[in-house]
Amino acid sequence: MTIGTRTAPAIAPGEQSTRRRDIQGLRAIAVGLVVAFHAGLPVPGGFVGVDVFFVISGFVITAMLMREQSANHRIRLTRFYGRRFLRLLPALALLVTVVAAASFVLQNPFGAQQTTASTGVGAVLLSANLVISHASGDYFADSAITNPLVNTWSLSVEEQFYLVFPALLVVGWMLARRTRIRPLHLVATLAVVSFVLAVVTTFLSSAESLSWFGGPQSFAYYSPATRAWEFAVGALLALMLSRIPRIPSGAMTVIGLLGVLLIFAAAVLLNDETPFPGLAALLPVGGTLLLLLAGSQRVSLINRTLASRPLVLVGDVSYSWYLWHWPVIVFVALLWPDQPLALVAAAAGSMLPAALSYRLVEQPLRHLKPTHVWQRTAVPIGTLTPPLVACLVLLIGANTGWGLKEAAAEPAPVSSGAARPTSPSESTSLNPDVMTESAGDDVSVSGGLRSQHAVVKAGCVNAPLTTTTCTFGPSGAPSVLLAGDSQAYAVADGLIAAAASLGFSTQVTSHTGCPFLGLPSSGSHDIPCASWQEDVLSYALRTRPLAVVIANRSTGYVHPELRWRTVARSDGSRADSVAEATDLYARALRSVVTKLSTAGIPVVVVHAVPEMTGYVDRTSIAAQAFGAGDYRKGRSALDRQRAPALTTEQSIAAQVPRLTLVDPFPALCDDRSCWARIDGEPWFQDATHLSVTGSLRLEEPMVEALTTVREVQPRTQKVTSG
Repeated sequence: MTIGTRTAPAIAPGEQSTRRRDIQGLRAIAVGLVVAFHAGLPVPGGFVGVDVFFVISGFVITAMLMREQSANHRIRLTRFYGRRFLRLLPALALLVTVVAAASFVLQNPFGAQQTTASTGVGAVLLSANLVISHASGDYFADSAITNPLVNTWSLSVEEQFYLVFPALLVVGWMLARRTRIRPLHLVATLAVVSFVLAVVTTFLSSAESLSWFGGPQSFAYYSPATRAWEFAVGALLALMLSRIPRIPSGAMTVIGLLGVLLIFAAAVLLNDETPFPGLAALLPVGGTLLLLLAGSQRVSLINRTLASRPLVLVGDVSYSWYLWHWPVIVFVALLWPDQPLALVAAAAGSMLPAALSYRLVEQPLRHLKPTHVWQRTAVPIGTLTPPLVACLVLLIGANTGWGLKEAAAEPAPVSSGAARPTSPSESTSLNPDVMTESAGDDVSVSGGLRSQHAVVKAGCVNAPLTTTTCTFGPSGAPSVLLAGDSQAYAVADGLIAAAASLGFSTQVTSHTGCPFLGLPSSGSHDIPCASWQEDVLSYALRTRPLAVVIANRSTGYVHPELRWRTVARSDGSRADSVAEATDLYARALRSVVTKLSTAGIPVVVVHAVPEMTGYVDRTSIAAQAFGAGDYRKGRSALDRQRAPALTTEQSIAAQVPRLTLVDPFPALCDDRSCWARIDGEPWFQDATHLSVTGSLRLEEPMVEALTTVREVQPRTQKVTSG
């Protein structure tokens, strides 16, 4: 289930002296497309509502500033920003505060709450686009699509544009008095430069300088520099409107109809695999421009339709509906996963809080006119303080886990029959002394915060390989090296426990989205993998560990339709088919394991864990209070899904000496089903990563693998840390 998609920006209704009702109707169409897209309805390109709103905003704001310049021969920027603040921030502040409270009750404190809290702070400080692009990069990453405040990125883009654009017009008007340069020239230059930058970065495969943003595609999507041309197109129309000759009514109707066709063509023909914004954004931007033009001189059939009362009413509340619909959808999807109709109901039901926000917050405050200095100070402080405090409290509480703990449990073998797997609460507890000592000096594998793996707490993820803090187990003991993408940290606790029981220590290095293979990966989020892969391989060949354990999300790399990543082609792009992706994966895996095996270093490859699509770890206050039901998926479908990667790994193991395979399925599945949660105990922390409990279920197969590659017998005595 995909509940997260590209979202539309929060644009305020026009502040015109003569209100154009057709623009409100156009807003209704734009927000309707986005809401329908998020609700899972068949509008694959509904995210183009973002572009419609940006063009409208550029047109409306420029027209407003032109009227002020014409009437007063100047623009009072403080007044402009004050109006923008009162128009947008109070409703946003209310939303962020409510979402923070809902996150405390409904979201997992070990990841999801931190994401919500940091995004909330970014939203209030008008930098949500930067927070999200840096944290998630790819808009369809799990951390993005389950973030109830991810839609605030576009509001931040809008406000960042407003910080610069009025000043650009002021400079243009000043230059017009002394030179032949006009505001039109400056805005046109901005549009061209921004559009070229958007196209280049949309289609650029990689750029080290843009890695902070998650790569060039994320920069193209989130940056105000690559979105400014969409605002500028609307602004250019406002600046040129008086120079456009009178157009006959029939021609205006044709222009308006063409505009509608362009917008709806984008909504139907584009999808979340389309490189965007790039050239594809010309469809909705051009359509919006034509509709704004069609209603600027005389009323046409299309504009009369847009100005109808139902569409105007929705357009009036479009800002609030945009704000509220996405958090409601995310929380409903959390409570009722894999229920498509629930998302539709959530999208429709979100109109209620939107209407209340419009009536009780937007309308009263947009007309507020603080006159005294203390009022001008009290309003922003009173507006910004509640959401900032709520998000900071949420962040601090989530980082401490709110006191929620997880008891470690000894993994019990799963019967070969169809019986339900044994839950941790039904099995025998591990000796806490042994587990604490096997975890090393500073980090305990047992207990701890749910989903807070030992290596995560030690800072061994998305960081250079270091033996200082990322070595676990008996001090001075021979080491096993674990390397891979995020699967490596997710299985690490089980391997650490297994290695310690044999008297070994474990070194861990994990990079999200970077498989430990002979080739880097490719996706919409540009992740520099090659240097890390080379460093880990060089380290292994130099230090010669007892074994190198490789854990990657192999299922994801061989299935491009999962819209995640594949092993990169020679040009750095992503594979298009399962056959091509599997071939690339085979070449990349064979390359690295052959080098290790030739050097006499045993290799253990951990097959991918089941892909529990739709599963969400409900380790939340609500789940603790009311319980969380079991979650499972049919095994036959999961076996078919992993078959390409599994067959590839088995084939390579038959050809490369000293290569052993570990299969997580027997520890997590019976003959019929694989389980993500049993009796309220989560074995997964999300759809593709094991929790601490799930990781510890792999201890036994890890012991068997390490025993095989090193030809040693399991140690039964207590291990003492150095």
